[in-house]
Formats: sequence, C-alpha cells, structure tokens
Amino acid sequence: MDLPKQYDPSTVEERLYRRWEENGYFHEEPDPARPPFIICMPPPNVTGRAHLGHGSTYTPMDVLVRYHRMRGNNADWLPGLDHAAIATEAVVIKDLAREGISREDLGRERFVERAWDWSRTYGGAIESQFRVLGFGPDWDRSRFTMDEGLSAAVRSLFVRLYREGRIYRGRRLVNWDPRGQTTVSDAEVDRVDRDATLWHVAYPLRDDPRRSIVVATTRPETILGDVAIAVHPDDERYAGLVGSHVLVPPLLERAIPIVADAAVDRSFGTGAVKVTPAHDATDYDIGTRHNLPMPSILDQQARITGAEIAVGPYDGMDRYEARKRIVEDLRRDGRLVKEEAHRMSLGVSERTGDTIEPMLSLQWFVRMEELAKPALDAYHSGKLRFIPERYGRTYEQWLENIRDWNISRQLWWGHRLPVWYAPDGAPVVAETEEEAREIALRDFGTDVLVRDPDTLDTWFSSGIWPFSILGWPESTTELQCWYPSQVLITGGDIVFLWVARMVMLGLHVMGELPFPDVFVPPMVFDAQGRKMSKSLGNAIDPMELAKQYGADAFRMGILRQMRLEGQEIRFVESRCEEARNFNNKIWNAMRYVLTLAEGLPGARILPKTQSLTIADRWILTRLHDTILAVESAYDRYDFGSAADALWRFVWYEFCDWYLEATKIENNLPTRGAVLSFVWNNAMRLLHPIEPFITEEVWLAIPHDGKTIMTAAWPDPEEVPVDRDAAAAFESVQRAAERLRNLRAEMGLQPREPLTLETPANVPAQAAALLGHFAAASVEAAPAAGDTLEDALAALRARAPRELLEGRYTKEVTRLAGEVERLERKLSNEAFVAKAAPDVVAKERAKLEGYRLEQKSVQSALDALTDSVA
Repeated sequence: MDLPKQYDPSTVEERLYRRWEENGYFHEEPDPARPPFIICMPPPNVTGRAHLGHGSTYTPMDVLVRYHRMRGNNADWLPGLDHAAIATEAVVIKDLAREGISREDLGRERFVERAWDWSRTYGGAIESQFRVLGFGPDWDRSRFTMDEGLSAAVRSLFVRLYREGRIYRGRRLVNWDPRGQTTVSDAEVDRVDRDATLWHVAYPLRDDPRRSIVVATTRPETILGDVAIAVHPDDERYAGLVGSHVLVPPLLERAIPIVADAAVDRSFGTGAVKVTPAHDATDYDIGTRHNLPMPSILDQQARITGAEIAVGPYDGMDRYEARKRIVEDLRRDGRLVKEEAHRMSLGVSERTGDTIEPMLSLQWFVRMEELAKPALDAYHSGKLRFIPERYGRTYEQWLENIRDWNISRQLWWGHRLPVWYAPDGAPVVAETEEEAREIALRDFGTDVLVRDPDTLDTWFSSGIWPFSILGWPESTTELQCWYPSQVLITGGDIVFLWVARMVMLGLHVMGELPFPDVFVPPMVFDAQGRKMSKSLGNAIDPMELAKQYGADAFRMGILRQMRLEGQEIRFVESRCEEARNFNNKIWNAMRYVLTLAEGLPGARILPKTQSLTIADRWILTRLHDTILAVESAYDRYDFGSAADALWRFVWYEFCDWYLEATKIENNLPTRGAVLSFVWNNAMRLLHPIEPFITEEVWLAIPHDGKTIMTAAWPDPEEVPVDRDAAAAFESVQRAAERLRNLRAEMGLQPREPLTLETPANVPAQAAALLGHFAAASVEAAPAAGDTLEDALAALRARAPRELLEGRYTKEVTRLAGEVERLERKLSNEAFVAKAAPDVVAKERAKLEGYRLEQKSVQSALDALTDSVA
C-alpha cells in the first residue's frame, strides 16, 4: 500500500469520523453478559462553544470509553445538552431587542416557541466541535434536558419529592439578579474582587444618645432594613451593651437591640455589625437564631421599598442612588465617623453582570438535610471516591453545612413547575394539568386553577441526569444494565452544585450511587498560570489547535500536560507541535514498515522464540511492560502517565531504536513478523488517545475486523518476555550512546570513519548492533570482563590519525588566535581603565577559558597515536 509522503490530518480526520459515525461504531446496546462501562457526559450548555477546559475534561472520557470498548466491556458514552435556562433566555431576549421587541411583548407561549427555534437552529454547535476533536459518544442516544422524556422525569421527581414532604414553598433568602429578574444558584454567581468603601457609622444608644456604637458597612442602603446590632459574646468591648437598644440613623430613629452572636467576626471593622436578615446570608442566620423580624427594603428591581417597613424619604430610589443619599445624610447628621478604602469580594450574576442582591423571596425549596446524610455516609465509608481526594473534602464540607435548595426560577425557558393554585392560593402539585384538576376537585371542590409561572433550576434536571437519560421513571433495559455508571469526570467547580446533587438524588430515587468514582481533571491556565480570557488576550481556541496540528496532536498535547495530583495545567501550545512531530514520526515509521521486501504477515503471527534476535526480544519485552503501564495508568485515571508511556515506547523505543536495529537484519525472517505484531499492538495501545492516525495506520497493516475501534485491547499474556535479552540490548544502547558522545567530543561527523575494537566475549548480534548504532566498523579484540556490560565498557574506538590530526591542529590555531586577541585587549591600559569592572572581569574569564581549552586540545594533539580511547 502506498502512503503519502506526509501525514495530513486535514485529509484523514473528517473522513474517518464520518466513516465511524455512519457505520454506528460509537453506538452500543445494553448487554447483561458483558461488564458495563458507562460514562454520562456532563451536558454542555446548548449555547456553549468548545474551550480548552473541554479538552482536559472530555478527552479523558473519550479515552476511557475507547479503552474499555477494546477490552470487551459493554462500553458506552452517553451524551446530551443542557437547556441552559438563563443563558438561552438571555440570548433570545437579545435577539428580540435587536428587533425592538421585549419578552413581555411576545408573551410566554410565543417566547418559548422562539427559544425552541433558537435551540434547534443555533444551539448545539458544541456537538459539531466535539466531532472535530475526535470525541466519540453514542450520538444516537444524545438527549436534551428539555426533551419530553426528560421533562416527564423532572415532573415525576418534583411530584414525588413534594408528596414525601421534601419540597415546600416558603419565604427564604435567595440570590436575586435584579437585571435578570430571577433567582440564581450559587453556580451562577461569580465572586469578583472590587474596590469599595467601608463606611463607619455611629448608632446612638436609645437611653443615652450621647453614647453610640460604631458599625462598619459596605452597603449603607441596607441600614434601612436593620433590625439589630450584633457583637461577639466574648468581645469585652461591648459586654455591657448587650441587651440595650440603639437608634437607626439617619432620620429613622427606630430602636433596635444589641445582641451577642458567635458568628460575628471581631476583626472586621469595629467588631460590631449591623443585622439586616432580609439582605445578607450571615445576618439571616443571626436573625433566625435570635427570632428577629426580617423586613425587606428592596423590590425585585433593587429599588428601595417601604412595603414592609418605614424607609423614610428614600422610598422608590434605586439602591445606588439611595446609598449616595444616605451617606450624605449620615455625614450631615454627624453619624458618619469615617470612610476608608476597602477591597471586597462581590457576588455578580454570571449571565447579566449585575450585582447580586441577597433577598427574602417566596420560592420553592427542597429540604436537603435528610438527603445529605446518605450522601455523606457514602463518602465516609469509601463507597464514593474522589480523584484527587481533596475534592472529597470540598464535597464533605458542603454537605455538612448544607442549606435548603431554592429550585424555582423566574424564567420562561425551562421546565415549568408542575404546580397550580386554587382560588384560595392552595398549591396543587401534579404531573399533568388533568391530574391537578382531579386533585383540586377532590380536595377543594373546584377545578379552577392558575399555573405557577416559575420554572425549575437547571440543576434540578441535571441532578437526575445519570438515570433520566436511561429512561427513568420507566424500567428500561438501559436503566437495568447501565445504572450506575462507572465514573463521572467533571470540573472541580461544580462538585457541590452538581456532583453532590446527583449523589443525593441517585441514592434517594434509585437506592444506589450513580457512580463510585469522581475524577476531577486539572483546570487549564495559560503558561503564566493565569485564567484564560478574551480580555487578557490569552484565550486559546481548541478548534484552531485542531486545525493547525490535528485533533490527535491536540489530544496528546493536552493529556501529556495532565498530572494526577496536579491542580492546574499551564497549557503550552508547543506540546501540540511536539505531538504533531510525534505523528509524523509514526507516519514515517509506517512508510518504512510497508517497504519491507518480505512484507508483513498476520498481526498475531510471531516466529518461534529461539529465532528472535536480542532486538526482537527487547522490543517485545518493552511492549509487554508498556501495555501494563498504560492499563495501570488508565485504571487510576493518570492520563499524563499513560500518554508519556506511549510516547516513550512509540517514539524512542520503537522508532528510534528498534526500527534502526531492523535495518541490519535484512535476511532474518523474524523482522516482518515482529514488526507487524509490535506495530499492530502499538497502534491499538495508542488508539484511545490518538484515534485518527492509529485507525489510518491500522487499516494499512494486517488486522482483524473493520475498525481499530472494535479491535481487541493488547493482551500482555500474548507478548513473550525475555528480561536477560532486554538487559543485553539496553547495555548495547548505553554503549552506543557513549560512542555517539565520543564522536561529538572528537568532532567527528556521523558518517566519518570510526573503528571499534570489540572484546571477543561480546556476542555477534550485540557487536553488529553496536557497530550499526555507532556507524562504525567492528574489529575483534581480546575478551574483557565477566559480563556483557563489563565487556562493552572495555571496548576502544579509533579514528584515522590524519583526520584527527588535521582537525586538532586547526582548532589549536583558532584558540591561539583568540588567546592572543584577548591578551592584547587586556594589556591595553586605556581599555582596562575606561571599561566597567564587570566587563573587564568577563573578558578575563573568557581569556582563561580559551587558554584551558587550547591546552586541552594541544594535549590531545601531542598524545595522538594510531588509536583513540
């Protein structure tokens, strides 16, 4: 078979991927007779585009599924897309704004239709990008979280949890996005450091207005909602004030108590804090413990409102306008003690960029404490494992401090709550409107119902992903065979937001963990350790890398930078360039293998052991050890070590040493058979990481089956091992490297003549190999030493005297000229007087170096004889 001179991934990758997909090679059916290996793809947002983080997270999934498929497991990678409620709604609203239309102008029904149209037309581009990167999930089983089947599963879960008493409606503190007009989860809140001001405000004591307690705050507008001042119970500064009252400034003069609470940080500000339970999480907890009132002073547009408590002249103002006015009034009344610059972490909506307001709101919640206990027990018992382990501590800490989960969102795109309300406001929860009317008639004597307008938090549908995509609540064959999956691979930033919720819901609904292992790959940063972003100009598009170097090179490039315990990848693009060179090395090796005059026999046909050369025995031993090393690395999720082991075997051991060894064995019948066997196994070993080039090579050599994807994983038991022969070959390698260094020291080019005086006790095969590797002729010499290593250490090399004499003479002359030039320069008093001391010192050091080098070469020239050791 004739192969092109150069490997061009652009002519290979698209063609092969189309072949794989058209032939259904990614698809699998449940088979109880084989061990399952299932990975549920973390569903990327329908609005998403591939980035380097997908490379480090999704490439390992593809690698593992390909690996386990080759091992004969019932392996499948289940893909899907998340409807990304906030992101999709924002995109559609922007599109409407360009047309001069608002969401409200369109109405809910038409808006949802528009969101569906957008999702079908523009969404899911990331799936095409995944194909370019060689990712091979079972596309026939791809799911969308808004599919009817998954939507039915979401409704079923909501109704079940509600009827169990685990879902309730209540007024609690939530993250409110004033611009997006919805609650958002912690995952959708970015913490950003910003410059701010810390205002110190004096609250006068009610019973003695001449005295006051000073409180520091970054949000003066929330003074309007203060219901207490809190101090630490052990803070002696305020011990005598606990139980007394202060007046809320400015203008309001409302009396509030001073309470003691251990949540107060004595080192912040003055050690006394204002308590506004309706607008701060810590304050909410303090308010709950002390049974304090919780009035809201902000409406959904983040404007001051006096609906629940008197707010004086600030009613109706925007939060920032009110802040400014309140500071002015505090300053006027002498209540502003001081202002100081302050750096603070601020919660910002990931989608709209607006500052999040903690706010009391009537929402739907899931009670989490009882769900969390079995999930914690699973981790503590070792049934649930995190790799690296530090993420287990993140999981543990969140579950131990868990709060009830706000699951309602004020959006139109998403799973609408299966909740209706009777005329008196009583909720009716049912999977369908028909069922809701039946319940309402039975319980309330009416079927007049109003549907709750809210939708569910996207994480609610994501939390049942491992079993909803298998057909739950129906008892499907997939659910019976493929739940639980074997490993979850996901980012460390959503361990508590997604992983913990899947574990809790999996245990509660299915009675079993959704996966035993959670592998968290390192995050990807630039070479300087910075997060990649468009604003910094350091973002790298994986699609561009795949286009420039090939998808295989991108995959190998990023995996080689992964380390099992590493917290980050400092991505260096040159690794992709190196991987492209690696693939060119494979291609050139393939072209050489196909030119063998004897041809290639069947891939599993090996000559009898006694006819194998020491080079054959060495490469087979190395193949055996590499198989075991790669298997071990995959089994412990150490993808960087697997990539390094394969790189070393293919590039250095097979291409650089073994192929070179075969060039002196033209008449040996073992060559073609061993090459065919080893090369076939090497491509199968490499396939999970580099699927395209391995398929192209595999199709060109003797093989079984139609695709390398379904070929058997190499079996180390089929590979003969000869440790003694391997050690002998490695002794030859070390000797060859010494001789190559000697050539460099003597200034001999690779093809200039060199003769080896080889002790007679060096076996003929080893001597021939050594001569070939060192590009030298071999002459017999007396035996030396007791071992091959000793004998090789005693060999001598010589080059023609006239060649070395001319070269040494020329070098001595050159060095003498350098010495003379520097001696003249340094004897010039004007130079020494005017030049900087460090310049003079450097010149003296160079002179000394040239003198020593001249002496060394002159000694070699003087000692030159017919042989050179």
